[in-house]
Amino acid sequence: MAPKAGSVDIGRMRARIEEANHDFQQRRRLAAARRGVRVSVIIPVFNAMPYLRQLLTSLDDQGLAQDQLQPVIVDDGSTDGSAEALDAFASTHPSAIVIHQANSGWPGQPRNRALGHAVGRWVFFADADDYLAPNALRDLADFGDLQDAQVVFPRVCRCGTRSGGRPFTTTLESVTKKQAYRNFTPHKLVRRDLIEQHQLRFPEGKVRLEDGIFFSRCYLLADRMSALADRDLYFLRGRDDGGNISSQRIEPEPYVASLERIAQNVYELSRGPKMTRALLAEVMRRKIFKIYVPGRFPRYPAALQDRWIAAHQGFLDKHLTDDIREALSPGNTELADLLLARNRADLLAGIADIAAREDPIAGQVDTPAAPVVAG
Repeated sequence: MAPKAGSVDIGRMRARIEEANHDFQQRRRLAAARRGVRVSVIIPVFNAMPYLRQLLTSLDDQGLAQDQLQPVIVDDGSTDGSAEALDAFASTHPSAIVIHQANSGWPGQPRNRALGHAVGRWVFFADADDYLAPNALRDLADFGDLQDAQVVFPRVCRCGTRSGGRPFTTTLESVTKKQAYRNFTPHKLVRRDLIEQHQLRFPEGKVRLEDGIFFSRCYLLADRMSALADRDLYFLRGRDDGGNISSQRIEPEPYVASLERIAQNVYELSRGPKMTRALLAEVMRRKIFKIYVPGRFPRYPAALQDRWIAAHQGFLDKHLTDDIREALSPGNTELADLLLARNRADLLAGIADIAAREDPIAGQVDTPAAPVVAG
């Protein structure tokens, strides 16, 4: 029955009051979060000129006051003018911390050293040859605070010589563990109290997938994760000179040793067998099966092919259970069986056939890959 003229719709009034209270609480939470240093930006630098200048310039356009943004930059023994550029930046940015050290050879130790100086509510991990969109850090921090998240994924645009899909192209208030495990790159926002509470640190030394080892723990320890993808927020650059660490040749044995550390993180921190199965299947799909495609694996020298087969066979023999098989696609299961058999000729023959039937790895969390842009 419709309410009489002049009467009050109690249900609608309550809904409006609850909505107004929710908006008030969000504004109050955001106002509290905006006090003090909001974001510490962790940047390891080694011979990053001239790209470094664009990153430093982008830090001035983040919609945050200087006392809200703390760049913590570790120069890892640069010899190309990066050190001088950082000193010039620090001279005009009082909140910036620039540390010079002898070359460690890999990003893990510089990131850890920078974390020891970070004081922000949030930490963002950037690389010296990339750059940020205007207001990216402000918007990521605002979104993370409103969602009460502990990890916030930005929409990433690959540019220059970088190729590949974008992990997140749709804004998600809640990101699942499985979705998070599709992206181990470090370029995201993390609550510093999560890092410090669990003493999360990167492996030091020349460790492949050092960011995957860190974030495979971080994701499982986080109570809530979100993704902000209304626009491109972080630009992941492929350097024309091939200077990205990710461009260096990958050796099978240490790479798979890092996969083993990621698997152990899953066993230790996963919240039940169903999650364990889903996450290990994701690791296998994205870190093992992805190389067995016609345009990649058959081009390797025979000796390198044998090393990859042996390394992957050892990992699968240890971790590929019947439950995980059920979480894999038919093509991935076939590849697993071919690897376990350690017959290179049969594997090479099977790669083209499997690739004709299915893509061994989906490049996206939620939507088809967006085109790569030049930059």
